[in-house]
Amino acid sequence: MSITPRKSKRLGKYQVLDRVAAGGMAEVFRARYIDSEGNEQVVALKKVLEQYARDSGFIRMLKYEYRLASLLRHPNIAVIHELIRTSDGYYIVMEYVDGRDLRATQHKVWEHKKKWEIADAVYLMARALDGLFHAHTATTEDGRPLNLVHRDFSPSNILIGFDGEVKLIDFGIAKAAMPRDQTAAGIIKGKVRYMSPEQANGDDRLTAQSDVFGAGTVLYELLAGEPAFVAPNELELIYTVRRAQPKPLREVAPHVPDGLAEIVRHAMMRGRKARFATAAEFRDQLVTFLRAYAPGYRRTRLATIMKSLWQTEIELEIRTLLEYATGDEDVAEAEYLLENASIDESLDAVSAFTDARQLDQDARDDFEEQPPTIPGRKPTGSHPTAAKEPASEQPKAAAPQKPTFVASATNKPAFAPPQVASKPPATGGGPMIPRPKPKAAAQGAPSFSTIPPPAHTPRAGDGTDDPDREPS
Repeated sequence: MSITPRKSKRLGKYQVLDRVAAGGMAEVFRARYIDSEGNEQVVALKKVLEQYARDSGFIRMLKYEYRLASLLRHPNIAVIHELIRTSDGYYIVMEYVDGRDLRATQHKVWEHKKKWEIADAVYLMARALDGLFHAHTATTEDGRPLNLVHRDFSPSNILIGFDGEVKLIDFGIAKAAMPRDQTAAGIIKGKVRYMSPEQANGDDRLTAQSDVFGAGTVLYELLAGEPAFVAPNELELIYTVRRAQPKPLREVAPHVPDGLAEIVRHAMMRGRKARFATAAEFRDQLVTFLRAYAPGYRRTRLATIMKSLWQTEIELEIRTLLEYATGDEDVAEAEYLLENASIDESLDAVSAFTDARQLDQDARDDFEEQPPTIPGRKPTGSHPTAAKEPASEQPKAAAPQKPTFVASATNKPAFAPPQVASKPPATGGGPMIPRPKPKAAAQGAPSFSTIPPPAHTPRAGDGTDDPDREPS
C-alpha cells in the first residue's frame, strides 16, 4: 500500500491540507499550524465561495455569524477561532471535529437498511440539546442576554466525532438581540422539514421553543427512520409543517417505548406554550429516560458506531493525512502503519509523521507568517466530508483590517456522562515512529487581516473543558 508524500499549501500561518466539505455557499478545508508552544493544531477553514464573497449582504451575515458564535463556549458547540480576510476571500477559522454530520451519518444508517438504536439516538440528541440550551441562554461579556434562536437546528448542523463527541455548528441565520440587518417579516429561512410551525409561517418573533420543535423533529426522524413531515414539493411541505400533525411515533416505530414517544410528542406540539419551555427541559427528560433505559451509557458506544459506519472513509482520510505529514524518509513506516495498525492506532499515530522541516520552511513559502492570535483552548477534531482534493494555492493577501468586535460569554454546561479514560497510543508492533518536535511559526508581518477571537475563555475547572462531565 504505497504512500506518496504531498506538500500542503500555505495560507498565512495555516497549512491547508485538503477540502473536507463543499456546500452551496462555502467550502471547508482542513488545515494545520504550529502554535506558540510548538504544538501542531488542526483547524477547519470555512471559505466563502467567490460569488458570495462579492455580495456585501452575505458578508455582513458572515461577520454576524462570527461575532455571534464567538460568544458561545460550550463542549457541544464547535468553537469559532477567528475570521480572516485575504485577497482570495473570507475564511472562518473553526474547531476541526474529526467525524461527520448527522445528515450524512443518517444516510449511512439507511444505506445499511437500519435504524438508530434508541439509546444512541437519545444520547446524541441530549448532548445536542445541551449545546442548544447554552446558546439560548448565552449573554454578552457584560451580561446582556442574547435571546438567541438557532433557526436551523437540523441534521446537517449537528456534527458527530469519531470519538463520540456531538457539536452544533452554523449559526449563520440565527436570530439574537444583537445589532444586525433585520430579517423582513414573512421571509422563511432554514430547512423547512425541521422548522417549527411558527417559523414556517414566517413569524419573525421566534423563541427558543422554535428550536425545541426542530430538535423534536430530528429525534423523531432518528427513531422512526423517516422524516416527520413529507410532501411532494417544498410549497406543500411548508403547509404540512404549519399543520404540525405527524403520524404518531409509535405508529411508525412500534419499538419505541411509550415514555420516549410521549417526550417527542411533547417537543413537537403545534402550540409553543404546550411544548417544553426550554431545551434544558427536553434534555432532562431524555437524560432521565436514558438512565433508566440504558444505565451507564457512554459516548464510547457512539464512537464505536461512527467508526464502524465510516470505516472505509476513515482509512482513506488516514492515508490523506499521512501523505501530507510524511517525509520521503518516513514512507516505509507510514506504509507499515496503513497495513498493520488499527484505526484507533492510526489516528493516534498520524501526528507522529509531522515533517517539522516542512512546517518550518517559512522562508520558502509564498506567504509571510501571521503571529499566533488564538489563545487558550486547543482545537480538536471535523466536518462532514466530501470528496478529498487538495486546496488551490492562495494569492498574496490584503492589508490588515481593523478589528470590529470582541466579546464572549460562558454558561456552565449541564449534561454529559462520566469520563472514560481514552486508549493510549499504540505502536502496533511495527517500526518505531519518530515524533519530531515542531518549531513555532516564525514571527513575520501579517499577510491577512484578522478579527481577534473572544477576550474571555472558559476558566479551568469550571466544567466546560471536561468532555465527559457528569449529567446534571
